[in-house]
Amino acid sequence: MQEKYWLNFVLRAYGESAQTIKSALSEFGEHLEITEDTEGEGQARDYKIRIQTEEPTLVFDACSQLGRIKSVKIKEEGGP
Repeated sequence: MQEKYWLNFVLRAYGESAQTIKSALSEFGEHLEITEDTEGEGQARDYKIRIQTEEPTLVFDACSQLGRIKSVKIKEEGGP
């Protein structure tokens, strides 16, 4: 069994909806939560994202295609 990680971060996306982000990330983990932050400016929107995954790099690679990642927190869950 691989170790799992809880990722908490903010994605500043330009012209992307929460549904688009959810579709892009759902295959990479479990317990995906996306909350729109009302602090976005103009076309930019900040989304608070929380996801449990075995592959943090894949999540961040997918998000980098949608916008800018900031305020990253990673919590490692115990493995075997």
